[in-house]
Amino acid sequence: MRFLRDVSLKQKLMVIIMLTSSAALLLACAAFILYELAEFRKDMVDDLTIKADFIGAQSTAALKFKEPKAATEILDKLKTAKHIVAACTYGHDGKVLAKYQRPDVKEDFSPPEPQYNGHSFHGAYVGLFREIIENRQDLGTVYLKSDLLELNTRLRQYANIVAVVLVVSMGVAWLLSLRLQRVVSQPILHLAKTTRVVSVEKNYSLRAVKQGNDELGELIDGLNEMLAQIQARDAELEQGRQYLEHRVQERTKELQLEIAERKQTEERLKATALRLERSNRELQDFAYVASHDLQEPLRKVQAFGDRLKAACSKAIGAEGSDYLDRMQAAAKRMQTLIDDLLAFSRVTTKANPFEPVDLNRIAQEVLSDLEVRIQQSGGQVELGELPAIDADPLQMRQLFQNLLGNALKFHQEGRPPVVKVHGQTVNQPSRESVANGQVEEACQITVEDNGIGFNEKYLDRIFILFQRLHGRSAYEGTGIGLAICRKIADRHGGSITAKSTPGEGSTFVVTLPRKQAKDVVT
Repeated sequence: MRFLRDVSLKQKLMVIIMLTSSAALLLACAAFILYELAEFRKDMVDDLTIKADFIGAQSTAALKFKEPKAATEILDKLKTAKHIVAACTYGHDGKVLAKYQRPDVKEDFSPPEPQYNGHSFHGAYVGLFREIIENRQDLGTVYLKSDLLELNTRLRQYANIVAVVLVVSMGVAWLLSLRLQRVVSQPILHLAKTTRVVSVEKNYSLRAVKQGNDELGELIDGLNEMLAQIQARDAELEQGRQYLEHRVQERTKELQLEIAERKQTEERLKATALRLERSNRELQDFAYVASHDLQEPLRKVQAFGDRLKAACSKAIGAEGSDYLDRMQAAAKRMQTLIDDLLAFSRVTTKANPFEPVDLNRIAQEVLSDLEVRIQQSGGQVELGELPAIDADPLQMRQLFQNLLGNALKFHQEGRPPVVKVHGQTVNQPSRESVANGQVEEACQITVEDNGIGFNEKYLDRIFILFQRLHGRSAYEGTGIGLAICRKIADRHGGSITAKSTPGEGSTFVVTLPRKQAKDVVT
């Protein structure tokens, strides 16, 4: 019951006792009244039955000879019965032979249809039909109608009795509950008071007083035991707290020293990073400017070498011609190195914004540029389907140019190169939301060849600037191509790696995001 939730235990016990007592009394009174009413109604029916049998016994002659006057005189004797409202006698054919109506009843009595023996209660009246039989011959029926004034009077008497009994019983129950509830409420209230004081004052040395060996006594013993355990635990916690405070103070001092050292280290790292960034920019600018400025004198060396060879080849002789050829070959290698350095520096200094790029078209254009080399080597390039991505078109051309050029260049002696290029779409962790576990679509480009291959322990080395695994006499080149490829992949937010076995070819795998931020140059 919700209304008892916030009241005191004493009030709850009294309310429970009063409600229980009242309910029991009401049920007992209701049962008594119902029983008395049933008995009274039975007595009324029995009384009407006796009256009906008496009238029927006196009306046999009138019914046999169908004398309404005699039958009416018999019914008039019912005037002494104050509760009989109306009566009538039916003949064997069901027609009314005589009827009677109490003088004080104003409404005209209309006899109902005759029925067999039986009675029924309707509103404030009870009606009874009784057959008149003589020598097993049905002579007719008597109908009596009685009011229920006596029953109503009896009900009012019962109501008054019940009210008096309830009032007296409730008073007695209240007095008893007022005294008896203390047996239960006082130990509980004492327990609640002790618990409240312990909760407010945090004084776990208090103990509740046990008043008996019942369940409440066991509960008090349990509370006292719990308070003892809490008190002992608090003592241990206090010791632990003091120890921890001491350790925290020591550790705080250590952390302050570590933080100060870390701040100094971070400042030094920031300064070093700034110097490195400035140095990288200066180095890239120097590489670009130096490479660009070196081309002019180099072109003059090559031009004057060609003129000298054309005009004075006979005068300088065979030894001079050999020196001149070596000089021009060195100038050509120097030109190639400068061009490669310019290409490497332009990955960042001359980058273009990202835009949608059809890699199939880029790969076809690169194959067209390499057509002469393919024919000279007798090789073939199998180009599969490549997706479209957001990228720098010029750098994608550089990427395919270097990968396909290396695959054709590093082929085995006497074995025509076969290069297979294909792409697929894969999912990889998103660069912006790695911590959230989100993924993004990426393009994975695979360039597979049947060339000389390499030992995978040199995997990191092949992508470093000027690093070569073979001599210049065996294979031409400056060792910059793969470094350019990795720099292009890094700039696009991707990666490049390789798998290889010496003598069985190599497979280079480039992974690039399908989508880039619009109009970005990095």
